[in-house]
Amino acid sequence: MTPASDVLFVSRYFWPELIGSAPFSTDIAEWLTRHGRRTTVVSGLPHYPEPAVFPAYRDGKCRREIVGGSTIERLSVGAPKGGGARARIANEAEFLLRGLAALTTGRIDRHSIVLALCPSILSVALGVAAKRRNGVCVAVVHDIQSGLAEKLGMTGGGGLARLMRACERLVLNRTDLVVVLSTEMKDQLRGIGVTVPIEVVPLWVDTDQIKVVEPVSRSSLKVLYSGNLGRKQGLGQIVDLAAELAVSRPDIEIILRGNGSQGQELAAEIRRRHLPNVRLTELQPNEALGPALAAGDIHLVPQNPEAAAFAVPSKVFNIMAVGRPFVATALPGSVLWELQRESGAFLCVPPDEPLGFAEAVLRLADDAWLRRELGRRGREFVELNYAKPRVLGAFMSRLDALTAHR
Repeated sequence: MTPASDVLFVSRYFWPELIGSAPFSTDIAEWLTRHGRRTTVVSGLPHYPEPAVFPAYRDGKCRREIVGGSTIERLSVGAPKGGGARARIANEAEFLLRGLAALTTGRIDRHSIVLALCPSILSVALGVAAKRRNGVCVAVVHDIQSGLAEKLGMTGGGGLARLMRACERLVLNRTDLVVVLSTEMKDQLRGIGVTVPIEVVPLWVDTDQIKVVEPVSRSSLKVLYSGNLGRKQGLGQIVDLAAELAVSRPDIEIILRGNGSQGQELAAEIRRRHLPNVRLTELQPNEALGPALAAGDIHLVPQNPEAAAFAVPSKVFNIMAVGRPFVATALPGSVLWELQRESGAFLCVPPDEPLGFAEAVLRLADDAWLRRELGRRGREFVELNYAKPRVLGAFMSRLDALTAHR
């Protein structure tokens, strides 16, 4: 692949969306552009995790824009109309159809090198369709949708889950390489019949931009959850934690900061249980990630155990990068449990055990040295293993080798 090679990157989520896959999609596109690949991104109208398109994109403007040197072509597809798997599938099918129309009319050219991000699998299908004859299509799988939907009870029965798995198997086997975040995700894809090469490329941290921030001295500790308020996060565990701490340590403030489908439900549950020690706030669009994460003395990373094998919580690496400890809920042997063993940078407790969750938080709350030590280990761990140049540099080399072979 020559330095002037063009790359098409199909990603349903992209800047200015702040959480989920969007920041990583944006990083990939900027990295490709900065390293001499003229990159075109096909995306939708930004909305995630809100149920409506961001205001700046509602009036028909910004259908084509330049972000970080990459050309962004936005299809006229916004947020799903309603909740559940069927609404999301319908929305993603619309994205696929509009993308195919853009290929047919010539608005988007077919490319010899195509990357496509999953979620959604239908974005990968668009990537396959956009590949030139004898070209290369690489699927970057950040979530396995069929597994998440089935385990979270979103499919309403086995038929839809089987259809989703069949779609994933069919589409992914049309690509030349599948990239996943963990060996657990690789095993899951092999289990549904994906036979093409699968490689693990972990999430990364921009350690040049996200710096260690020294903790602020204050009378009461802030315990922070920051991110998507969705079903796979298992956020009811934080409400149960707040109920435990409201009795034993009401001085500890818990902050749930984010947006998402479960926000109203969480707020109602907090009011119903009369929990004065927990409050909800929204993500701030213009707030820098490092200082935003540094606002917490201790972070919380709950996880729905049913979803653990199908997704990796990206926030953990950024929390480590700012030098903060966190408590995660995870099953023994899961991705997070193994990460804790490797890094020694946070505490892990089994999911859905409020007392154990509270004890772990109190252990950190009452030991300032331990908080600093875990924060130090976390920063060191991401610098050694998950720094952006290391991860994306290796990914670029793999893409070069694959393209040269083809």
